[in-house]
Amino acid sequence: MAKVDERMALVDALETQLATARTTAANLLSALVAELTTPPGLVPSANGASSSQPGATPQVKGRRTP
Repeated sequence: MAKVDERMALVDALETQLATARTTAANLLSALVAELTTPPGLVPSANGASSSQPGATPQVKGRRTP
């Protein structure tokens, strides 16, 4: 019976790790979509709206400035 309990605890830990990984993947996907769909010179705000970034240097399409 101890082996069953040990393995069930392992399953629970793996389920928790999987849920965390799924959340992280969803957050990364959202950030990637925001990065790819935000016009250059605009910075997405926390509420999803975009605002102009003061002093932003315009980017040439296809090139990123550091």
